[in-house]
Amino acid sequence: SSNKRPCLEGRAESLQLAASEDRPFRCAAHGRPLTWAKMPMDENVFKERASVMFGRPSSRSIMKKTQGGASSGSFCSCFDGFVASMMGFPTTNNIEVTSYAEPKPLAPITKCVQWGDLGSERRGGVKHVEVGTGAKECSAGWVNQDATAACAAQQKKAGGDAAGGPTGDGALFFCVFDGHGKSGHDVASICAERLPAHLAAHPGGPLSNPKKALEDAFKKTDDDIYRFMGPRVEYSGSTGVAVVMDPVKRILYVGNVGDSRCVLGQYSPDAKCPTWSAVALTEDLKPDIPQEQERIELSGGTVMALEGEDGRDVGPARVWESAAREKPGLAVSRSLGDGASRCLGVIADPVVTQHQLQATDRFILIATDGLWDSLGNDQAVRVTAQYLDRNLPHVAIKALMETVRREEGGQLVDDTTMVLVQFG
Repeated sequence: SSNKRPCLEGRAESLQLAASEDRPFRCAAHGRPLTWAKMPMDENVFKERASVMFGRPSSRSIMKKTQGGASSGSFCSCFDGFVASMMGFPTTNNIEVTSYAEPKPLAPITKCVQWGDLGSERRGGVKHVEVGTGAKECSAGWVNQDATAACAAQQKKAGGDAAGGPTGDGALFFCVFDGHGKSGHDVASICAERLPAHLAAHPGGPLSNPKKALEDAFKKTDDDIYRFMGPRVEYSGSTGVAVVMDPVKRILYVGNVGDSRCVLGQYSPDAKCPTWSAVALTEDLKPDIPQEQERIELSGGTVMALEGEDGRDVGPARVWESAAREKPGLAVSRSLGDGASRCLGVIADPVVTQHQLQATDRFILIATDGLWDSLGNDQAVRVTAQYLDRNLPHVAIKALMETVRREEGGQLVDDTTMVLVQFG
C-alpha cells in the first residue's frame, strides 16, 4: 500500500554505521537508502498539530464589531471581573484595541559562551551534549522555527561589578524553543540568544536565586521580543524550556512555558533486570488545565477546540477571543510573544521546578513537541538509552529523529528539535 514503511530489519546497526560514516541511513537487509516521500500534511493533522491558528474573521463578525454588536465570547460577570482585576488579569476582550510599538533595536547584552567553546573544567560533570533538529518535511520551502542553546556565562573579570553583569558562577544553560506563527523562527532565535544571556546577567549570578533568575530572564526575553518584533508579534511566539544546572550541587532548575518538554532518563542497575525509566521535569501547559483555563477565562478568553467542518471539535483545546473561534487559536496557555493571546490570559511566566540529581540519573532530553507528539516519555528514553549504553549519543539523536518519522508514516510533520545532556 501507499503507506508501506521501508524495511526496518537490522535498524540499530544501520543507524550506527550511517552516523559513524556521515552518510544516509540504509536498510541493513537490502542496502537501500532509508528515504521518505515528502507528502503534503493532511488537513486533519494540521488542525490537530498546529500551535496557533491564524485569524480568519468573517465579514459577519467584522460587521458586529464595527457596529458595536454583542460579542459571542465568554460571559464575564461583575464578580468575575472584580476577581480578575484583583488578580491583575485583563477583564475585557482587549484583542481588538491592542497596538504595538514600531520595532526597535535591542539593547546590547553580553553573550554566553557556547558549549563547544567551553573548556573541560567548565563543563561541570556533563559528559556530553548533543543537539539535533529537523524541519517539517511536509511543507515545501518550510523554514525550521525551532532554536536551541547550550552555553554558560562569560567568566567575570577580576575587579568586575559584583552587582550585575555575567558572574561566571558555574551555571550551565540548556534551552529549547519552538516558534510558531508567521515569524515564529525570529521569536525562537531571539529567545535562544537573549534568554541565556539574561540568566547569566542576573545580579549575583543565576545560582544565587535560580527561580527568580529564570522568571526574570523569561520576562526580559518576552520584552525583547515585543521590542524587536513590533506588530509582527501579534500572531507569532514560542514555547520554551530553559534548564539551569548547578554543577557543584548537582541540581537542575527548569523553567517552562508551553508544551516543549524536559524528561530525565534514570537507570536502575538491578542485577536481575536493569531498567530505564522516564521522569518528566516539566508539565505541558495546555489551556484546558483547570488553573490555566480559569486565568484565561477571567481575562476574557475562551477555551475550546477548533470546530471542524462537521461541527465537531478537532484537536486540542485552544485559546480564542470568543466562542466564534476565529482567532488566535493558540494551543498552549503560556508562551513568549503571541501578542494577540497576551490580553486573553496567555502569560510568559514560567513554571519553575527543581530536581536533585542522583547517581541513577543519566541524562535529560529537552525537546519540542515535534518529538513528544509522536513518542511518549518512556519510549524516547528507551531509544536514547540503547545508544548511550554504547557511548553513541550522536546516534541516539538520529535514532530518535528516525523513530519520529516512522511513527508519522515516513516524514516529519512538525519541526523536531532535541538537546541531549548526558551526565558524567
